[in-house]
Amino acid sequence: MSVARKLPLAKFFAALGFAVCSLVVLAALLEFASWAIWSVAQRSAFPQSSELQKISPAYHGDSWAAEFWQEEPRRQKSHKVYVPFRVWGVTTWHSKYVNNDESNTGLWRRTINPERDECKLRPISVWTFGGSTMYGTAVPDWATLPSYLSRDLNASSSGCVVVSNFGVEGYVSNQELILLTEQLKAGGRPDMVIFYDGLNDAGAAGPSSGPPQPHFYIDKIKPRVEGTVGARLDFIRETYTFRIAKAMQGFFSRQHSSRSVLNELHAKAVATLDNYEANLRVAKALAKEYNFRIYCFWQPSLYYGQKPLVPFEKQLPEIATRDPWALIVTAVYQEAENRAATTGGFVFLGGLFDSVKEPIYIDQGHLGPRGNELAAQVVAQYIQAHPEN
Repeated sequence: MSVARKLPLAKFFAALGFAVCSLVVLAALLEFASWAIWSVAQRSAFPQSSELQKISPAYHGDSWAAEFWQEEPRRQKSHKVYVPFRVWGVTTWHSKYVNNDESNTGLWRRTINPERDECKLRPISVWTFGGSTMYGTAVPDWATLPSYLSRDLNASSSGCVVVSNFGVEGYVSNQELILLTEQLKAGGRPDMVIFYDGLNDAGAAGPSSGPPQPHFYIDKIKPRVEGTVGARLDFIRETYTFRIAKAMQGFFSRQHSSRSVLNELHAKAVATLDNYEANLRVAKALAKEYNFRIYCFWQPSLYYGQKPLVPFEKQLPEIATRDPWALIVTAVYQEAENRAATTGGFVFLGGLFDSVKEPIYIDQGHLGPRGNELAAQVVAQYIQAHPEN
């Protein structure tokens, strides 16, 4: 090849390389600027859950709180692990305050149970199912609802009650029913099963138009399983540039979208409760077949009820008004209260804290230690008053 022909090729590739490098630099700068804008906007409009939780007055006076909140945000951001049928499960984690222990039934959050000798012989086995509020997000092992429940049930029992926490963050009742079935198939035989749901089932109804989702993250997981082109480019959706573009698109279409969701609120609420009660009917059929008592509770939430609010709790609903999930959750809770009163298939606890003046909530749904203690007391009292279940 002559020198004359080499020069144009060299110039072409030099120009191409310069253009590619320029695009990469521009993309990096755009992403950095988008990250800065997104971070500021999120902190002002929707503070991170862990940021809200750590400043809740529900922890005031607790000497362990500062140390606890040095580790809890890292745990909350840890990656989820895939498990068959239920899609994800509990992540391995061990620290001073939060421990997920491996046992013959799987990897589960530690519950503080009594260590008496009779517990090693034939304890009364209690299985608890739910989402993050049952798991105990944002509280130490000793302050989860199952740990308080173990304390209360053992205080009023002549035998030894051992509570197992099968709560998984993000679970809805669909996944919990599958988990219960798996544990029974594996040979587990509980004396009592407790379901504690509501907020996740309501949230899965979704802030956008359409029927309720069967579980969270389905919009990400479904395309990946199907191998769509969009799923292969899923990493682009995680960029801050894409998030801002999506937010801007949502801003301009919000009015139409809000009208659609408002028109569907009742239908979404009815569909959510139909699904929830169907799951309970299956669970109760399993209880009859495997000879265990079953109790089902619809959990409290700051979205609903008449709790006297402290200043921190008062600002949470104000934040929630900018969250489209608030409308859905409220509608579902209203339907749940009506169903509980008419069908009697579960206990509605939406007004549990209506007379509680002290700080209880650490965000719109999760409870601090005192909140979990009060909820566990009510659950234990109901179980003791209804031994025939």
